[in-house]
Amino acid sequence: MSQADKSSVLLSLEQKEVVLVRALLKQPTLLDGRAEAAVRTAISLAHLQRIRVGAVDVDVEPVVQPLRDETLKLLDVAGVRPGNVPAPEKLRPVATILRDLSVRTLELLHQHGAGRIPPELIDREVRERQLVIAAGGGGGVGYVYLGAFKLLEECGLKPALIAGTSIGAILGAMRARSLRYDTGEVLNMVRGVSWGRLFHLLSMESRYGLPAALRLYLRAAFSKHFEHHDGRAYTLADLPIPLVVPVSGIRAGVLPRPLEFYEKLLDGVLALPTPFRLARKIPQIVAALIELFQISERLDPIYLGLEPGTEAFDVLDAAGFSSALPGVIHYDVVRQDERMHAVLGELFARRELFRLADGGFVDNVPARAAWRAVHEGRIGTRHAFIVALDGFAPRLSTPAWVALQQLVQVQVQKSCEWAHLYKPFTGTLSPLEVVPGIPSFIKMLERGKQALSSDLPFIQCMMQPLPPLS
Repeated sequence: MSQADKSSVLLSLEQKEVVLVRALLKQPTLLDGRAEAAVRTAISLAHLQRIRVGAVDVDVEPVVQPLRDETLKLLDVAGVRPGNVPAPEKLRPVATILRDLSVRTLELLHQHGAGRIPPELIDREVRERQLVIAAGGGGGVGYVYLGAFKLLEECGLKPALIAGTSIGAILGAMRARSLRYDTGEVLNMVRGVSWGRLFHLLSMESRYGLPAALRLYLRAAFSKHFEHHDGRAYTLADLPIPLVVPVSGIRAGVLPRPLEFYEKLLDGVLALPTPFRLARKIPQIVAALIELFQISERLDPIYLGLEPGTEAFDVLDAAGFSSALPGVIHYDVVRQDERMHAVLGELFARRELFRLADGGFVDNVPARAAWRAVHEGRIGTRHAFIVALDGFAPRLSTPAWVALQQLVQVQVQKSCEWAHLYKPFTGTLSPLEVVPGIPSFIKMLERGKQALSSDLPFIQCMMQPLPPLS
C-alpha cells in the first residue's frame, strides 16, 4: 500500500471517531461510557503506525494492522461514517467485539515492544492526544483567531503545533512564542503598531519576494518580541510551539504578468495608502489575485518549518513571506544577514525558485500540512486533534471579496478534509484592516472566543483522555 493510501485509511479512521463523538453529543444514550471507550480505543489503536521512543520511531503497524482492518469493517457495518447517524442496535454489539480485539492487540503490542517501548508510552499514545491548530490567511479577518486562542487557553488546551498562512502565520507566531498564552501581551504588541510603522513606501530591491507598492516591515514592528536575550532573532526551530508556515514558490516564466504590473497595481492611492483609500482598488486587487489563483497548480507549495533546512528561517521572515500579497504587499530580506541569505539561497537553488509569495495561493488554511507534520513525528505523538480556523470563508456581507473567497474555498475544502474541526468565522474585520484599533482588536477577541465556544463541548470531548479499558 502506498503512503497516500495509508494516509487515506488513517484519515478515514479519524473521521469515524469524529462522527461517533458528534453522534454521542447529540444522543448520549447511543452508547454507555464503557462501550464508547471500547470503540474509541479501538480506533486509536488501529491508527498507530509508529511510536516515538526518544529520538527513534518503533514500527508497530504489523501488530495493529489486523485490528485496523476489523475496526474499519465493523464501524462500516454499524453505520459510523460521515453523513450518517449510527444505529445503536448495531453499534453496541460492535463495541463489545472491538473491546475484546483491543485488549488482545494491546497485549500483542506490549509483547512486540518489550524492552523497547515503555508500557506507559504505549498507554499515553493510545489514550491521549495533542491539540494542533491550522490558522488561515485573509488579512484583517484573522484577528478573530486570537479570541479562539484565548478560549482554548482558558480551558487548559495548549497547542502542540500551529500551522499558519499569512495573517495566520503572524498571529500563529505570536501564540507559538510562549507555551503560556497571554492576551495582554499580544494586546501590547498590537498597541505599539501603526499603519505607518508596519508599511513603508520606500523603494526597495526585490530580491526574493514579488515587488508590490507597500513594503511590509514586520521586523520593525515586532522584532523585540522575537529575539533572544543576546539579540539573536528567533528561528522556527527556537519556538517552544512548532510553527509551520506555507509560502508560494514561483518559478521563472510562471507569472501571468510582468513584475512591473504588480509593483504599480496600487498607483493612484499611494499618497496616503490607508485601508479606506486601498478599498477603492479592491476590484483591481481581486482581479489580479484571481488571476494568480487560476495558475496556483503551477506554484510550488513550500512549508517552512516542516521541510528540511527551513527550520532555520527567522520566524518573522517566514511570516513575512507568507503574507506577501502580490501587487499589494512586498516582503523581502535585503538586510545584511549572511545566515538568512544562505538559507534562502539554498532553498531557491534546491527548488529552482524565482520569487516567494503569499502562502494563501497554495494553502490558505493549512490543515493537511498540520496533519502531515503530526504524522512525520514533529510533536512526538501521532495522536492529534486538528482545529482549522478560517476567517476568509465566503459570506455575502463582504461582496467585494466573494469571488476571490469562493475560489480560495475550493482549495480550503480539500485541505480541511484533514482537520477534525473546521471553523469558519463571520463578522470579522475587513481583509484590508490589518492594523486594527484597540476597540476593534478587543471586539475580535470576544467574537472569536464566542464563535468557538459553541464547538467547545466537541473539542473537550475529543481532547479528554480515554479511560483505560481495564
